[in-house]
Amino acid sequence: MRSYGQYCPVAKAAEVLGDRWTVLLMREMGFGVDRFNELERCLPGISRSVLAQRLRHLERVGLVERLAADGNNVRYELTQAGRDLKPVIRSLGEWAAKWAFVDPDPLELDSDLLIRWMSRHVAHDQLPERRIVAEFSFATPRVKRYWLVLDRDEASVCMHDPGFDTDVSVMADTEALYCVYMGKRTLSSAIKDGLVTIHGPRALVRDFPRWFSWSDFAPTVREAAGTKTRA
Repeated sequence: MRSYGQYCPVAKAAEVLGDRWTVLLMREMGFGVDRFNELERCLPGISRSVLAQRLRHLERVGLVERLAADGNNVRYELTQAGRDLKPVIRSLGEWAAKWAFVDPDPLELDSDLLIRWMSRHVAHDQLPERRIVAEFSFATPRVKRYWLVLDRDEASVCMHDPGFDTDVSVMADTEALYCVYMGKRTLSSAIKDGLVTIHGPRALVRDFPRWFSWSDFAPTVREAAGTKTRA
């Protein structure tokens, strides 16, 4: 990033974070994504060369540390300066959720990302005291299927059948479930409109909405929508 030639903290912050993908890269690392290939999967559209450039830049400016892991693997860890950016990025998202979050463009909807994001916002204390496997099917130009393996300690995303019995099956319109996740509509309204269907034992289907806390920004999105409606 070229210097703005201004002795100003805002200008310095823009020099550090202003390149394309940098803020999103910091977002992903803030959720604990620390391997190159996983970062690439979480940032669809970024090239490997650009990702490598951005990581080197973040190392140079002291936000990321490159650490050797087992074998030849490498992981990337946020420094204290990088961790201090997490509430800043959260504030950016809150501002956009309030003032700049319009209806999605179909090109912005990616079921791979949605499942990954949902796995980060599992209300683990609301799960049954056993492993739960939820299968998700999205009606895109071709049906895409995913499995979330959920328990009280972690949530795992599987792109292929993990070999466990499925407890709950969810069929969803991608945009509708995105809007539920982001707080633009309720799950009950998406079910009522036939855009999301949930199959399984009655008790699990009943409890399913409590298993997810949805996006951190959903409350702000809902509040902003209510404000606009009242206006």
